Amino acid sequence: KRDFNWFESLWKRVLISNKGSRIVAKLFSLSTTSPQFIKKFPDAKILYMVRDPINVIPSGLSLVTGVLDKMFGFWTLPEVDRKRFISRLYNALVELQLRFHDDWTSNRISKSNVMIVRFDEMMNDFDSLMDKIINFTGHKPSQDLLNKIKITSNKQKLFKSNHKYNLEKFGLNEDMIKNDCKDIYETFIN
Repeated sequence: KRDFNWFESLWKRVLISNKGSRIVAKLFSLSTTSPQFIKKFPDAKILYMVRDPINVIPSGLSLVTGVLDKMFGFWTLPEVDRKRFISRLYNALVELQLRFHDDWTSNRISKSNVMIVRFDEMMNDFDSLMDKIINFTGHKPSQDLLNKIKITSNKQKLFKSNHKYNLEKFGLNEDMIKNDCKDIYETFIN
């Protein structure tokens, strides 16, 4: 309740100061609070990005441990401490996805408020996906926006990520992630 009230207060100030009528926010916290968020903001349109957990989880682990290493020398800590932290963070990253999945499949999330966006579609068919998003949100695109979508679409088709994550560095393997996230694969990936 505190967070949602803070969002509302902040967003109202931004709308007033910019003479705007719409807020677009990137909120990681919604994966565990979507039903409550929609209840508080019934006109909200949420784009929920689904990506293969084999890519998402090591990316999240790498991001967090990288920051911790720069600030506190994470990778120089005793192995037992690193393993405990990584295990807890791994379980949290899995839990974030499973909670959303559970809310989605049990219909606690209004499907009219949420659009599932597949990462692979964003990378391979960006312009078509943007058409769907524009339609879902009811946004009236300018010609400038449509031109930018076309340019981005062409760039996305040529983009090849250089990110390679070493699952073993985190004590993980593909089978473990696929098993722990099997519901995500069954509902959103396959």
